[in-house]
Amino acid sequence: MDTITFPQNLSSVLIEIVKTGIVITDRDANIRFANNMALELLCYDKSSIKGKSIDIMFLPEDTDIFLKNLLKITREGNGFEGEALLRRKNGDRFFVNLSTALYKGNSNGVEFIIFTFQDITNLKEMEKESLGTEGLIGLEMMTDNISHQIRNPIVSIGGFALRLAREKVSDEEYAHYTRVIHDESRRLEYIIDRLFEFAKISPAGYAPLLLSEIIVGVEKSLRNHLENSANVLFPEPETLSTTRLFGDLALLIRAVQCIVQNAIEAVSQDEEVIVECSDIGNKIYITVKDNGNGISSKDLPYIFDPFFTTKFNHLGFGLAMAKRIIQEHKGQINVDSVPDKGTRITIELPKERRREIRTKLL
Repeated sequence: MDTITFPQNLSSVLIEIVKTGIVITDRDANIRFANNMALELLCYDKSSIKGKSIDIMFLPEDTDIFLKNLLKITREGNGFEGEALLRRKNGDRFFVNLSTALYKGNSNGVEFIIFTFQDITNLKEMEKESLGTEGLIGLEMMTDNISHQIRNPIVSIGGFALRLAREKVSDEEYAHYTRVIHDESRRLEYIIDRLFEFAKISPAGYAPLLLSEIIVGVEKSLRNHLENSANVLFPEPETLSTTRLFGDLALLIRAVQCIVQNAIEAVSQDEEVIVECSDIGNKIYITVKDNGNGISSKDLPYIFDPFFTTKFNHLGFGLAMAKRIIQEHKGQINVDSVPDKGTRITIELPKERRREIRTKLL
């Protein structure tokens, strides 16, 4: 098998562009290197951080105990993985997922400590906001799921960066390690982007629209996905042409699409997913039914939590996104599921969410 010779500076370029802070210290915990992301998060420049003690990254109250424990388990054990509070140059605090590892030179005995970290301040703020409205058990599970999704890429990036620091790495290993760092960095960016997207949903396109526009939009957006999936039966747009509501069309299409896609993934290719609509009083109902495996009673309370999923290699963001959008439209989502028989998810939307003073003459 032919090998590829990589330029010596490729690993340094890769470490500079990843969206994870990387700081390397000597055994005495004096900073020898910090990548661009670390400098940005800590608000230092290269000249002012090099040679400083790692103490400058940690809160003053953490340097006597927490930092010393962290260094000890890194030097003597397998390193640290978990959440921590760090501080910027101006003293501001921020939450991170942090991992550490020890690098030992094979021949010269040189040792370095590698710190990798990702800012999760926004996640912690979301936890605070959720505390007043979510049950503690659900919040704990949501936080664990988020931390798990983010921690895995960070640990992989740190681990393979450590392997690249070895004195002798074959071309094949070099290609594999750099590819993993790149892929995990992209995955981490994708996770963070989806999370911020979820946190910042703010309908900006409220306008009168037809229910048929939502259904046609969902069918169109899923068309490529439907070619090799279950048969999805949508109502005929003509039957919905007089049903009007007020909302953000793009977001409502996305919410229904997320629910339909979830149903598609729950059934086999020869089974059907049925979408039904009804107009009752001042409410519109969109129901998505499947005859898949259903949702277990223990999982049912958490299916709308970000990152909760029972499917392999899924983020578990679809239903959370759908619920957030529907709530922004002053609606709600109801779930009826029976194990081994299927699931019915119903979106309930008000036709008019504006106050009467804005819609009717007094």
